[in-house]
Amino acid sequence: MPAEGRGPDLRQARKVTRPRRLADGPATPLETVRKLQTSLQAKAKAEPAFRFYALWDKVCRADVLEEAYRACRRNDGAPGCDGMTFDQIATHGQDRWLEELRQELRDGDYRPQPLLRVWIPKSNGGQRPLGIPCIRDRVVEMAALLVLGPIFEADLLRNQYGFRPGIDAKMAVRQAFWQVSDRGRSEVVDADLSDYFSSIPHGPLMRCVSRRVADGTLLSVIKRWLTAPVIERDQRTTRRTTEAKDRHRGTPQGSPISPLLANLYFRRFLLAWERFGHRRWLVRRSGQAGTGYRQYPDEYLYETLGLFALPRSRADLPSAKA
Repeated sequence: MPAEGRGPDLRQARKVTRPRRLADGPATPLETVRKLQTSLQAKAKAEPAFRFYALWDKVCRADVLEEAYRACRRNDGAPGCDGMTFDQIATHGQDRWLEELRQELRDGDYRPQPLLRVWIPKSNGGQRPLGIPCIRDRVVEMAALLVLGPIFEADLLRNQYGFRPGIDAKMAVRQAFWQVSDRGRSEVVDADLSDYFSSIPHGPLMRCVSRRVADGTLLSVIKRWLTAPVIERDQRTTRRTTEAKDRHRGTPQGSPISPLLANLYFRRFLLAWERFGHRRWLVRRSGQAGTGYRQYPDEYLYETLGLFALPRSRADLPSAKA
């Protein structure tokens, strides 16, 4: 029987119709990569406090880089700041290109190139910035995702539906429908996080990563991805900025590794929301009218969709002792 207020475990139903992929990314047809991912995830599940010390050598593996390249090739996408295309790589020789990249990674000579800033329209009439890595950086990020995805998937919370394998937004909608139809809820709140990707602080985010990763080389490369310069071009000029490095905030939308990093930081927020008593405060506040317990919209967002809405004033915030 499902836990009180949680609804049915939709992930279990999903497994019946579609096998769950192990990494937060595309399916990996290479058997050796699947075996690696299975091993990493099993270790992460068995030992929740275990830190992985040797991961960079796995990112540099030929089979991992080959599968990462295939995934990036399937996604296609525009060239980055260097203008390199997949057709040009094919002309150069894919195997040769991958071996050169692998040698660069193993020798410690790899440095990310700047991101190319492009703007895409939003439904509200605004524009969303995307940071497009060059194919070389895309492949390395995807290789890191194939290695890190299974580890952190074991830690993400049940009510985190975004950017995860075997879980999608439709499942969150079905959970909301269950709350209305079976639990008798009458209010659904739709909320959004403003500029979430560009506002994630690097310090706390890297602590989220290092909680599981103790490989200094991999941590250093992730930090370089976060602080990579941005190049923005128009018809007349080319402008180079270091906004993320200067502000110590943001993970670029458009990079393969960014959705996983965004999920890790949001997990940190949800755990803090629970630990500092915000959810208990909302439950108590909801019962002040004398009608007994009823699900408060803010708490409903936390319990069901993993979203939140802040109190209207700082005075309404509960203390750490609440």
